[in-house]
Amino acid sequence: MPDDIPILRSVRKSTQMGCHSIRAVLDESPNREIRTALRRQLAEYEELFCEADRLLHERGEKGRDISAVARLGSLTVSRMRVRTSPEPEAKIAELMVQGNTRGMLKSLHNLRTLDAVDPKISSLSTRLLQTEQANIDEMMRFL
Repeated sequence: MPDDIPILRSVRKSTQMGCHSIRAVLDESPNREIRTALRRQLAEYEELFCEADRLLHERGEKGRDISAVARLGSLTVSRMRVRTSPEPEAKIAELMVQGNTRGMLKSLHNLRTLDAVDPKISSLSTRLLQTEQANIDEMMRFL
């Protein structure tokens, strides 16, 4: 099971970044529909994050948090882009689609190149990929 840990760390990092990104823009839009969609996506990412973290701990490993500098930089840039946009909902949707696309690429890479023997880990990675695709589909209507 040598590839289980890198996959879990990758899922944990992707979902943690997703949580931070959503929180950065959640209150930037007066549109209730997009805020509702973002809250639901945040809950999904939190659930996947907790599962990846739990599976890491079961294996005697610790997750590595995203650095405070990276979080602050992402928060600042995201908010600035939304606040300076003439269409904040469309900008939020664009940022979310871009982030989910990056996450999907990482998930696909993991699924194709790393060999997760544990079905729980394969399932978790697949669920993340499906969540990212669903998030993209949902945000497309706000573009």
